[in-house]
Amino acid sequence: MNTPTNFNQPTPTPNFGSPNNNDNNSKRLVTIMGVALAVLLGLSIFLLISKYQTGQKLESTATELAEQKTAFTELDSKYNEAVTQLEQQKGINAELDAKINEQLAQLESQKNDIAKMIREKRDSRSAIASLEKQKNTYLAEIDELKKANGILTEDNTRLTGENQTLNSSLTETRTQLESESTAKAALISEKTQLETERTQLVKKVDIASAVRVKNITVKSVDVRNSGKEKNKARAKNVDKLSICFTTESNEVVPAGQEMFYIRIIDPTGAPLAIESLGSGVATDKRNETDVRYTTSASTDYDNGEKNVCGAWQPGQNFIKGKYSIEIYNKGYLVGTSAFNLK
Repeated sequence: MNTPTNFNQPTPTPNFGSPNNNDNNSKRLVTIMGVALAVLLGLSIFLLISKYQTGQKLESTATELAEQKTAFTELDSKYNEAVTQLEQQKGINAELDAKINEQLAQLESQKNDIAKMIREKRDSRSAIASLEKQKNTYLAEIDELKKANGILTEDNTRLTGENQTLNSSLTETRTQLESESTAKAALISEKTQLETERTQLVKKVDIASAVRVKNITVKSVDVRNSGKEKNKARAKNVDKLSICFTTESNEVVPAGQEMFYIRIIDPTGAPLAIESLGSGVATDKRNETDVRYTTSASTDYDNGEKNVCGAWQPGQNFIKGKYSIEIYNKGYLVGTSAFNLK
């Protein structure tokens, strides 16, 4: 028997808005937000770390550039000082000049090698120090060459003999002028030439008698009220400059008192000079000009090496920058150097 169908019974429908479906949607939203927050937090941490590493790299680069600049400055100072001292040894004879030119070429090559080391960020301190040692070695070689050839003694003897010969020639010329009026014009020309040669020879003797100096050092100090001195490198803290140097051996010069005129030139190119503190004017015989000097120093010279010092305390502020030192003896430039005040 068939069961009758009840067409009036309601058909069940799905319930999409049930509490279970709402809970699932909330959980998915919370999960998505959590993932987003985690991504943002990770990105923030990554950016902070990247910024810190970039700052570290920039700081390291700035330090390396400062060290390179300092190394280049020291290299230039050592090289220029060496070149100046070697150039001052020229003018005695062709053999010595050729030797010095060879040394200068080797120094320049060594300087270029050291500059390459600095640019490649390799340790260059020992190499720069070796440049100073090489210069001293060259100067020692020059001194030995002078001694071996007896340059100064030989030149002095030769110049004295030539001077006597010239004096004799001048006397003969005067006699001929008095007795041979027809040859007067030719003899006057000869006399002029002899006088020129004599002047040149006298000048060579004069140059040879100048006492050259080496190892020029400058100490910048702050003078305390107690009188104690403390080394300073900054211009605003410096009250006094102490300039010291060593005389070179010169057997042409008679032993006795020798005066050295010290010229300090500031970064603007102006010589430091205050007449009331001992400044004055000296003659530059080589250039036939007068130069203002800052201070002077004297010593009882005994034909050998001797340490000499002079001081400059102007009672006023120094300016920062590169200063030059020139030292004169008997009217000739016998030594140069340079130093910096920060």
